Amino acid sequence: MQMQADFLADLRTQLNGDAQVQAAWLAGSFGCGNADRYSDIDLHLLLDDIETFRNRAQAWLESLRPLVLYRLLFDGRMINALTDEGLRIDIWLHDEAPPLDPAAVDVQLDRGGVLRLETLPATAPAPAQIAGTLLAQMEEFWRCIALLPTVIGRRELLVAFTGLNMELGLVTEILMAGYGVQRERGVKILNPYLGDTRCAELEAALQLNGLTVESLVIANRALAEIVRTQGPLIARRHGFVYPATLEKAVLRYVAHELHNLPWEE
Repeated sequence: MQMQADFLADLRTQLNGDAQVQAAWLAGSFGCGNADRYSDIDLHLLLDDIETFRNRAQAWLESLRPLVLYRLLFDGRMINALTDEGLRIDIWLHDEAPPLDPAAVDVQLDRGGVLRLETLPATAPAPAQIAGTLLAQMEEFWRCIALLPTVIGRRELLVAFTGLNMELGLVTEILMAGYGVQRERGVKILNPYLGDTRCAELEAALQLNGLTVESLVIANRALAEIVRTQGPLIARRHGFVYPATLEKAVLRYVAHELHNLPWEE
């Protein structure tokens, strides 16, 4: 984590010497205190004048480290950058100080005590909302499975692979939300939330032996089996009706179409 530590040390010096920056804080993994050597920098700046800072922001960053990528996102409210060492940096620009949860931020600068640190109340979604989301995700999963004969019949293996990744995303969300797992880190971290058994099960489903019709069909079937097994259990846990009719119709259709395609399992 030396690269990030060195950058943050230089950043603090720069922040202290820039009178236009009223406050600065780290969010993300550095804000929560669980960063590792692969973590990016999520920096928030409270500014006197966003437009003035934005006009010099690229030079401001390049005075810290050489950049190979610099771009503005979200109507210029966010800076997305990459240094020549591979350090990823996101900077959010603020003209008002939002309330900050002290457990989720690491304050780097606060001129005049302008920041408001307060423990925010937990806002868990309502049970009905969770159930509705899970049902929608399960329905979308089976809709994606129903597209398998289309992409296989057309030999659109790249499209089939893209669809497989969509299905994987749905299954992971179903498993985590279905079993009440709260995700506290970024999108690039799944292992701690899925657990060893489910990670191994999903990884085994995606052990493609090359990008072939056979491997893609086997992977889709393996993910489908996970949802067939876990879906009804999760539905009972959250008090909604599992879409069994949809599942059966999709599997019947897929089996029929794949049986008529000129390939061997």
